[in-house]
Amino acid sequence: ERQLLVDSAAEPAPDSSAAVAERSFLDIVARLNSVANHKGKGRDDLRCEVLNAARAALRRTQPRGHRVAEVLAKDVLAAYDAMRLYLRKAGTCLDHVDPHLCNNVGLVARLVDYEESWEVGSRYLSRSELLDAICDVFGELREAGDMAPAFNNMVEDCDVELFMVLPRLVILGFLADPMGKRSELVRSLLPHRFAPSGDTAGMKVDPELKALYRGYKEIIRLLGANAGPANVALVRLAVHGVFSPEAADVQDALSIENSKAVREFLRSVEQWSLELQRHCPEDWNQCSAILVHCLTEHEPKQMPQFQV
Repeated sequence: ERQLLVDSAAEPAPDSSAAVAERSFLDIVARLNSVANHKGKGRDDLRCEVLNAARAALRRTQPRGHRVAEVLAKDVLAAYDAMRLYLRKAGTCLDHVDPHLCNNVGLVARLVDYEESWEVGSRYLSRSELLDAICDVFGELREAGDMAPAFNNMVEDCDVELFMVLPRLVILGFLADPMGKRSELVRSLLPHRFAPSGDTAGMKVDPELKALYRGYKEIIRLLGANAGPANVALVRLAVHGVFSPEAADVQDALSIENSKAVREFLRSVEQWSLELQRHCPEDWNQCSAILVHCLTEHEPKQMPQFQV
């Protein structure tokens, strides 16, 4: 830490003494996390690659949904700065530091935040294709809020219904462009539904996913012929619910037979949204937390008050 203060460049050159000191510092924090972080996972593999990826993300131009990359990168840097600040202050009052490190409330709090930020950064910032995907999905959600303002109200109020609507919109966004960037996010959350090759052949492998896509195209055709812009109508139904008064105009524009087809399709979407949440709950919870955090446009993390 003293060496880092001496070489105080915001981003040290790769082979400089400051870079070496930073890597050593991060290795020490990782070991500290493994012995003191009893509230988290106590991981010891929190390396410098995540910090480098965060800095790179802030330099990178994101044409769509750039706020996600910015928020995640700033969270990593804020956790890093908070960890350094804590250790500097703790160094001035070592007689108050419990030798059983897990008993130091302030240290544990900083390590929990640090580990969580590093885990998110490792999954998204260090994997450009997944970062592009979640940025694309975020852009879709912002557009969904324009189509159905009730979605924005759910986000603002953190309504429980938001966490039912969010996976529906992720699935619908994927179906709208299954070959686009956003597909990588769904692939990462439902890997068993895709080919292991990493290309778009996964759509051809899973018959249920292929059937859902065919159903989507048919519903878009029905809605487009009867209820105005099809994607807007479908998003409104997904947000409000089929029988909601706010979407009554969509239902009124459809015949009884077509209305039944739309309801059946949305029931299929609901089944897939549940699978999205349940296949790997930890990954979905992390993903949804990122999206909600960015949608609510919270202020950057503030430096916490020091506590040993």
